[in-house]
Amino acid sequence: SMTMQQALRHVVTKVTDEGLVIEIFDLEDMALFEGETSTPAPVLSEIARALTDVISGARNGIAINGHVRAYPATLRQNPVWALSSARAEAMRALLQDKGFPAARLKRVVGHADRKPVTADPMVVRNNRLEVVLLRRDR
Repeated sequence: SMTMQQALRHVVTKVTDEGLVIEIFDLEDMALFEGETSTPAPVLSEIARALTDVISGARNGIAINGHVRAYPATLRQNPVWALSSARAEAMRALLQDKGFPAARLKRVVGHADRKPVTADPMVVRNNRLEVVLLRRDR
């Protein structure tokens, strides 16, 4: 569907030593969350539904990692730790609401702004979630 094609612009996958990483990220014109909050935007709910359908067929455990862009150092209270953790938790809740079994969730972690994927750590592309299908041999 056209809606799903728009949602899939937010998704890339890669294989690492840990397992299959499904990275879901903000786009300049469409964020995964409402503003600077952990309230999921409709597109993230759509992605969570599709992910649940796809990964429910596997038996692997999953991990959810939250990452956010860096904020100016001059902020009185920097939200990166709390926001990345809250967003990872919001994704966990979305997956479970869509029918993903809680017993397969192995960890939910917020990484703050410590692992940017771009040269500029303040770019919105660094706002992302990783849903990792963990290797079964680990």
